Amino acid sequence: MIFCHPKELSCIAKETNFIQRERKLDVKTFLALLFDQPGSIAKCSLTHLCAKLSKQNLSMSKQALDKRFNENAVNFLEQIFLRLFENLSTQKFSKLPIASTIKFRSMRILDGSSIKLPDALQLAFPGTTGAGVKCQLEFDYLTGKLLYAELQPGKAGDASSGINRLESVQKNDLLLQDLGYFKCDIFRKIVEKQAYYVSRTRADTMFYIDSPDPRYDKNGKLYKKYAHVRLFLEDEVKTMKRGEIREFSRVYIGKHERMPSRLIVYRMTADEQKRQEQRIRRRGQTKPGKIKQKAKDLADVSIHVTNLPPKIPASEISDLYRYRWQIELIFKSWKSDMDAAHYRNMKLERWMCHLYAELISLLISVLLTYQLRYYFWEEKQIILSEMIAIREVSERIWVLWQARASPKWKTAIGSLIEILASNGRKNVKEPGPIGWLT
Repeated sequence: MIFCHPKELSCIAKETNFIQRERKLDVKTFLALLFDQPGSIAKCSLTHLCAKLSKQNLSMSKQALDKRFNENAVNFLEQIFLRLFENLSTQKFSKLPIASTIKFRSMRILDGSSIKLPDALQLAFPGTTGAGVKCQLEFDYLTGKLLYAELQPGKAGDASSGINRLESVQKNDLLLQDLGYFKCDIFRKIVEKQAYYVSRTRADTMFYIDSPDPRYDKNGKLYKKYAHVRLFLEDEVKTMKRGEIREFSRVYIGKHERMPSRLIVYRMTADEQKRQEQRIRRRGQTKPGKIKQKAKDLADVSIHVTNLPPKIPASEISDLYRYRWQIELIFKSWKSDMDAAHYRNMKLERWMCHLYAELISLLISVLLTYQLRYYFWEEKQIILSEMIAIREVSERIWVLWQARASPKWKTAIGSLIEILASNGRKNVKEPGPIGWLT
């Protein structure tokens, strides 16, 4: 079951001192306030929330309600999230059918997304400008299971999360990651675990290839200085046609690390280049720091490194990486449909309750969405829109929890399936790059 049982919730409430004695606001009523409508405690004023409670025949002043949003309430919701996370990590779920050359155990996609906060919360969550929190999430595209989650100050970098999440990586996992996690130490540890990576590459990365004219000493030992020669991508790109993919089966990453890897270079079409240049301009407007000239020079090139074996063609590697976009869609749903990014002037503990409530909703909504996608594809040959499905599921979290382990569950799920069958189709004509979804 993907939900905590009421008895388990009561135990967590007592363990965290959220409920120490009989109170007007019990566990069920508190959770209903959080999950009946996504983002309600951040969007609604205390007066509005008290009015909602009055509909459940619970009279409470806004001062009394505000006191219930305290450190114990935050710990209560955090423990619910961690229990769900741990329980679901041990369960087996149906996998989406990816027609790749290798049958991966999982397709892990990691990314971070920042949420701007009121300046009053800057001490707890310092951002690059003002206050902000960054949420690092990794999920398995094949099942929808959340595999890693971390909350950081908004100004934190991504690399530490890229290393921390490696503890759970297993053999034959595929990790798709962006530039924030481009680090040779991460690649080496993935290789050590007999897993695979596909990563975008920084424009200023130095690549080397085996020297065509190596030099040896009189004992036959290769001079390291003459073992490799620099590969200048700017020169390579000039000889490539638009839409062409060029592969270097063995390159060495970094001036000092010289880590071996495969390099895939794709020169974009004119339309793709325009979209990429727009993204670079937007990044320059929204993120601090100056964009390097080399990044502008290689704006029409997509560069990936991987340790996938030679039997997987370069075109398939580029197609596999396209699935990384799925986590961007998840963050978009989380911020817009679940209102995770919504804030008003409120104390830290109330906002933390809001954040953990939306993390719980996200964990359940994404998992159910991807299992529903599998069902719709297998049973109805329908490609389900993850954006629509996540929104519909998140709006029914409380209804589904109330119906758990009872005859009402079948009715609640049946109603959800009926709505998605009518309105949840993805606007594509066929499965995506390698036999499934774009």
